[in-house]
This record gives sequence, structure tokens and C-alpha cells, in this order.
Amino acid sequence: CRQSSTRWTPTTDQIRILKDLYYNNGVRSPTAEQIQRISAKLRQYGKIEGKNVFYWFQNHKARERQKKRLIAAATTDNTNLPMPMQFQRGVWRSSADDPIHHKYTNP
Repeated sequence: CRQSSTRWTPTTDQIRILKDLYYNNGVRSPTAEQIQRISAKLRQYGKIEGKNVFYWFQNHKARERQKKRLIAAATTDNTNLPMPMQFQRGVWRSSADDPIHHKYTNP
């Protein structure tokens, strides 16, 4: 059976260095050799293994892509979204049911 290992908790210095490599030095997918060099440097600031560095870059890149997708989705044309609902005279209606909406919008 596999021996259980404790989860890596990066120190503030380790995160600072990893982010510096990512944002200021353009490191996105480090090679095995780069991972070993980065791990050796980060070991000065706390316990770390090569796999921690590998997964940090993989996860950071994925989260950046996800953020970009969310921002892109939030800034796209929202005309296909349903109209907001309003409670009028005891009935839930969409704004599209409003006679003023029909009068001043193109059919």
C-alpha cells in the first residue's frame, strides 16, 4: 500500500518566488531540469519536492485559463439572457411582459 503523505503547504517565500518565475520570467511549463533547479532553490525556504513545483505550475496555469474564460464570458453580449422577473399585482412577470418594454423596443 502507498504510504500517506502530508499535503505540501508552500511558505510565503516559496509562493513569491514561484509567482515571480511565472509572471516576470515567463515560466509556464518548466522542464524536468528546471523543476529540479527551482525545487533546490525553494528548499532553502521550506520542505518541497519536484512534484510540488510541477503541480504548482500546472494548477496555476489552469486557474489563469479559467479566470480568462470567466472574464470573457462575463464581458460577452448578454442579450440572450432571460429578462429579470418582477412581482406586479400578485403575479411574477418578466420585464418583457411590460407594455412599455414592447412599446420602446423593436420586435
